[in-house]
Amino acid sequence: MSHTSPSLLVLLLAALASADSSSDQIYKTVDKDGKVIFSDQPAPKAEPVNVGRTNSMQPPAATGTPADTAPTGATAVVYESVEITSPADGGTVTNPSGNILVLFTLAPALREGDSTRLLIDGMPGGMPAEGGLLAPTTSRGEHRLEVQVLDAAGTVLATSAPVYVTVFRNPVRDKPGRPPRSN
Repeated sequence: MSHTSPSLLVLLLAALASADSSSDQIYKTVDKDGKVIFSDQPAPKAEPVNVGRTNSMQPPAATGTPADTAPTGATAVVYESVEITSPADGGTVTNPSGNILVLFTLAPALREGDSTRLLIDGMPGGMPAEGGLLAPTTSRGEHRLEVQVLDAAGTVLATSAPVYVTVFRNPVRDKPGRPPRSN
């Protein structure tokens, strides 16, 4: 049976540490044409280069897949499409006297417990209507409309592509049957 002395162990660890650090050493040489060469192997007339600490990052932690995050016992419904069909993208709504009806298609059909909501310029607004959602009368100018599908907890499951519409209102003096104002 053989015993290893503590001094031999220290010497062996020191040799390993120096071998490891020498493998990280970079050397710089210049050839006869003035070309600079970097290598990890020492060469005649090579100068050691202090590289310093290199950057490193840990990979991000793995996250669960959508199948892992689905509620237990519930079938995850993926809404393949939510699309606003009216008003048309880039369209103009002239003189809306009340709410603007926003029509949309949804595939597959709305699941029981899920709901839809209208976003007007990124803010929730509107109310349910037969076949769509009613947007309250909005101010003049361009507005962005989107339809979202939400689950019972209020989590957004799908959002339509935005549709941009311009609301145009005639000034009061331009209403038919009213005489123009005098300046």
